[in-house]
Order: sequence, then C-alpha cells, then structure tokens
Amino acid sequence: MSTLAMLVKRFPRLSETFVLNEILQLRERGIPVRVHAVLDPGEDQRHPEAAALRPEVCYLRTGDGPGSWLGLTARAVSAAASRPRGAARAIRFGLARRSSATWRHVAEGIVMAEHVDREGAGHLHAHFAHGPAAIAYLTHLVTGVPFSFTAHAKDLYTTPPAYVAQRGRAAEFVVTCTEANRAYLRKLLGPDGDKVIVCRHGVDVERFSAVVRRPVPGRILSIGRLVQKKGFDVLVRALPVLAERGVAFECRVVGDGPLAEELQALARTVGIDRHVAFLGARPQVELLAEYGAAEVFALAPVITSDGDRDGIPNVLAEAMASGLPVVSAAVSGIPELIHHGDTGVLVPPSDPPALADALQELLIDPAEGSRLGEAARRWVAMNWDLRDAVAPLAELFAERLGMRSMAGA
Repeated sequence: MSTLAMLVKRFPRLSETFVLNEILQLRERGIPVRVHAVLDPGEDQRHPEAAALRPEVCYLRTGDGPGSWLGLTARAVSAAASRPRGAARAIRFGLARRSSATWRHVAEGIVMAEHVDREGAGHLHAHFAHGPAAIAYLTHLVTGVPFSFTAHAKDLYTTPPAYVAQRGRAAEFVVTCTEANRAYLRKLLGPDGDKVIVCRHGVDVERFSAVVRRPVPGRILSIGRLVQKKGFDVLVRALPVLAERGVAFECRVVGDGPLAEELQALARTVGIDRHVAFLGARPQVELLAEYGAAEVFALAPVITSDGDRDGIPNVLAEAMASGLPVVSAAVSGIPELIHHGDTGVLVPPSDPPALADALQELLIDPAEGSRLGEAARRWVAMNWDLRDAVAPLAELFAERLGMRSMAGA
C-alpha cells in the first residue's frame, strides 16, 4: 500500500497542535501517514503524542548552519542523479526565480523526492502555503507524485499571491480552515477555485468538555504565541480600564514568543503588572486546569501591517468546548466560530476600551458568562468536533491512495 507523505516546516511544535491532531486522526482512520519536516524546532516542551512520533519523522535538514546547507546540497546532488529529468525541471524553476530561498526549496524538493521514492508515497500533502507548499510543488516537478497543501493564516496572506496561485493550480486540491480563507483562495485561483475546500481544525470535544469548571472569581485567561497578530498588547491595554473602574481581576497569559519581554514591560508601564502573570508555553494537557479555573477567556487578534493574521485560533474553540465564555475580535474567520451574543462576545479589533467593556460585563455578571459558556460548549460539540472535521480530508486522501472509502471509519 502506498503512503501519504505529510510535510511540515518544523515538527514537533507546541503551538501547532492542529497539525498533530490531524495526523493522529488520519492514522486512526487507517490512512498510512508518514511525517516529514524541514527542521526539528528543538523546543524543550512537547506534547506527549508528538514526542512519541518524533523518532519516525524524516527531516530534510539538520539546522541552519553552513554544515547543514552543505549537507543538503550534497544530498540533493546525489538524489538528482536518480531522477535527472525531474531534477532538471526543478532546476529550471530555480533559474526562472533566481532567489536564494527558491534555490533552497529546489534542493529540499529534490531531497524530498528521494524520500517519496524510497517510501513509495502515493500522495504528498504539505501544511502551510509558503515553504512546505513550495517544496511539495518542486517534489511534484521532480517525481510527478500528486500533491496538495493546507493554507492557514500567515502563510497564506504574506506569501506573494502569484506563488500561492501557481502552487494551487498545480495541486490536486487546496485545503483551508475558514470560509474567509476560501474566498481569498478562490479569487487567486480563478478557474481552479473549485479546488479549494474547507476543513476545520476541529477540537477534541471529548477531552475539553470533560474539564471541571471551578472558576476563580475575576480570572481572565489568554493563550497563544506572543506575536503581534495575537493582539496581546490590546489585552494588556484593556486591563487598566478594568482597574480604573474598580473591577477585580487577575489575568493569566499562557504562551511564549518574541514579544514576551515587550509585553511584560508594557504591563509595568500601564501599571497592571501585579495583576498579570506571564506563564510561558505549556503543553495542552496542562491547559485543561487553566480552562477550568478561568472565569473568562480573552483573545483579541489583529491584522498586522504586512497582512499577517490568524485564521481561527484553536484556543478559542478549546475554551468554548470547556464551557468558558469567550471574548474575541471580529477579524478573519473568528465570526465563523463565535456568534456574537449567542456563543460568545465579539469586539472590534485593536479596541482596548471595547475589550474592557466586554470583559467587565462578563466579570460582573457570572450568570451571563455561564449562559454563554454553556451555549458555546453545546455549539462546538455539534459543529466543531475534531473527528467530524478530519473525516472529509481522510476521504480525499483515501481516494488518492486507492483505498476503500473511509465513510464507515
């Protein structure tokens, strides 16, 4: 039986639980997935399930140092000898683009071709529309093996549209996680727009609905990578408004990233550092207790100046599945998950006073918070379950691999 080669940029990553969940669900449904990654991120913390997969992952590179590049080039030259015509197609592509990033992807694509040949992969799927999709496209040029890719958020909106369109037209299909993304992709692909399908990331409803709710009065929880698009600065600027109004609160921020020190300095500047705990990154299993102890969940994503944005942050669905009332910003695909006033509260992006108003309402009216939290839990259970979300993707892969229908899996 041929395999499905799954290519990601870095594996395992603590912040990319959705990729891990998809791989595990596909395997549970009988799809023979083999994981490939450009690099090991070298993170100290890993989800236990990802740590278990780590020994079998095939890596294209060992790092970013000169030795790694020389090793990659040597492997690409060796691999090209077994597929000279395909390698020539990839090299012609590199000559047309003439950028260092393209030449790196050419070498990675040729090495990935060797992996695909060795394991007898019948289909190649890449997560993210930038580097991984570029490598998958080049591997396709070398081997002829069909490919597809999933476009998420930053990768979709910060990659040159012409590049995304070229990869999308060559792909068998293109997956994305929001209707907003699908509309953007369909416009880029034009006549090939029907190739784009929506498959939600989904959430493990069974795991999160089992969270025992013992909320600490006034506790606000926020989770995510500490990067600009997550809008943590908006949250930090909203908190002094609560303090000025005499609303009792404490805020716990779980996550790590390049803005960690900047956000802590901002909390000191606005005078609420004693009320905010920056806890660093945590594996998902440790988040369950955080969801159970919080009174409100808040995340206020923004669209950055370069177009970077979230799709639908998974932590919002996790919080909702846990029965937490959620407050977020009405950007990108978030309104597809949170229905204002019914399953949560949406505020305008980059508006700290509006965020403060929404948080205050829920903190001083626990009954309203309970109503929204329970409604959110029910809605996610019915519409956002991980197993249902992955099922259409499993069907597509089964068809490409010549397997029986997965409908009864």
